Amino acid sequence: MENNFDRIRCYTDKEAVEALGRMVGYDEFFPVFRHVFPNLSKLEITDLFLSITGSYDFQKRVVDHAVKTVVNKSTDGFFYSGVENLDKNKAYLFIANHRDIVMDAAFLQHVLVSNSMNTTQITFGSNLMSTPFIIDFGKINKMFTVFRDSDIKQQLRDSKELSEYIRQVIKSKKESIWIAQRSGRTKDGIDSTQPAVLRMFSLSGNGSMKERLKELNIVPLTISYEIEPCDYLKAYETCKSKDGKYIKKKGEDYNSVVAGISGYKGRTKMVIGHSLFEFIDSLPDTMDKKEMLQVIASEVDRQVYENYQLWPTNYIAFDLLNGGERFASKYNSTEKERFIRHLNSRMSLVDINEEEFKTAFLSIYANPVSLIF
Repeated sequence: MENNFDRIRCYTDKEAVEALGRMVGYDEFFPVFRHVFPNLSKLEITDLFLSITGSYDFQKRVVDHAVKTVVNKSTDGFFYSGVENLDKNKAYLFIANHRDIVMDAAFLQHVLVSNSMNTTQITFGSNLMSTPFIIDFGKINKMFTVFRDSDIKQQLRDSKELSEYIRQVIKSKKESIWIAQRSGRTKDGIDSTQPAVLRMFSLSGNGSMKERLKELNIVPLTISYEIEPCDYLKAYETCKSKDGKYIKKKGEDYNSVVAGISGYKGRTKMVIGHSLFEFIDSLPDTMDKKEMLQVIASEVDRQVYENYQLWPTNYIAFDLLNGGERFASKYNSTEKERFIRHLNSRMSLVDINEEEFKTAFLSIYANPVSLIF
């Protein structure tokens, strides 16, 4: 029996319109969207939502407006490049470095809408699906579910279903997808692709692993924030982790979502890389599968770091962490003083050993410098 993916898929346009009718009745509706449309009354926002015809219309008229508001209120400018690498008539699997729960993918949608291109479907962790409002908002916004924290057998079944869904969206629906290069956000500033993510892509389709990966049209995507709004939360998690694992308290993901959207980001840049089709095609057919996954992961990482924008904050953090002035020519005294004030203000928000926190915090900004130089 053919899988209709009802367990994970985003809404159809008809379902989106029905969900929009529900959303205007949620308690969270006006408190959230009055920030997006500060000049509109509750009735005017309600009328806007009820006039929307589907997911793309919602992304164009509501979400893109929200992203522009975020850019104006919480950044010193959003910049992007690499659109010329895309063909408007093709669907892509964007595999991205992951720094912020919501804004990483939201900025890509803004770039696509600004260039009259179709938006992507977006992965949506089951851990974030906490209320009917969030579920409806996410699925209207072309977000599909990635299940977390299941047992090993269920993980394999979930991964196969996810792989089949991604392939169907790209090959049959001709719609692009955004997915992170790893499970969860980067907490330490090291953007590395997990070969397991690529292996998941290969669990569906026909032909060799090479052929199955080629036809997904994978494109690396890089986002760089001058200031990460969740930097102190990430540093806190790192300090409190035991054996590399951190047990989140209820509401922490929601707090990170809010901080990521509203928090100051400085300058922000997104770069769209080149399709891996030709790179994968050039690999020997006889290459071991495990080696092939590692080689492709390394190519994603290469493009991510080639396209990463290093800001003064990165160089300052590197010098502070290493007790030197190796990159002193990359920033001035005003920028350094401002970043140190930012560090100290973040440190005051958490109850933790200061030196331990400082090391974890600076590493978020310093590690990209270490990996690029």
